[in-house]
Amino acid sequence: MNKLMRIIGWTFLFLVFIASIVFSYANPEPVALSFGFAALPPQPLAVWIIAAFVIGGLCGLLLGVGFMRGLRARMEIRRLRSQLEKSTQALEALKAEKHSVNENK
Repeated sequence: MNKLMRIIGWTFLFLVFIASIVFSYANPEPVALSFGFAALPPQPLAVWIIAAFVIGGLCGLLLGVGFMRGLRARMEIRRLRSQLEKSTQALEALKAEKHSVNENK
């Protein structure tokens, strides 16, 4: 299953790459972007769109990594709390057992 997912992922990336090349050849007109305070030099439209996808992908990747770290930390906290609860219950049981043995003497 893991190998199939890897093949599907690489196929998808290859198709996106091919679509980007076709899009680049179909849109060679230069376009200048202006953000009000800064104007960027004219570049082909495909360059701007591909750059936007790359920047968006990197932002998504960075946010995803942060999300996964937080998720793993929460799972570890949950596991450790459960382990602490079990250890506390076992300790209380041992204390009760020791107390009952001392009373029987």
